[in-house]
Amino acid sequence: MGNPVKRNYDANKRLRLFLDENLKSPSKVADRAKMRRDTFSSILGSRRPIYADEIVQICYAAGCTVEYLLGVNDNQL
Repeated sequence: MGNPVKRNYDANKRLRLFLDENLKSPSKVADRAKMRRDTFSSILGSRRPIYADEIVQICYAAGCTVEYLLGVNDNQL
């Protein structure tokens, strides 16, 4: 058997940090992003990765930039 893929959850951590720092309600962001709340909770808890086709809708709903979420020009996490 091959080696399991190691997932990177930095974007999830940045999203959680952004919501906490900006006092954003995760349930309201999930609703705005048209995502199930349990799915969004799994993303915030780093139990599930953010899929590429969800990035823009999550950023729009949360009010952050894609660059922030993906850590462009930022190696802090």
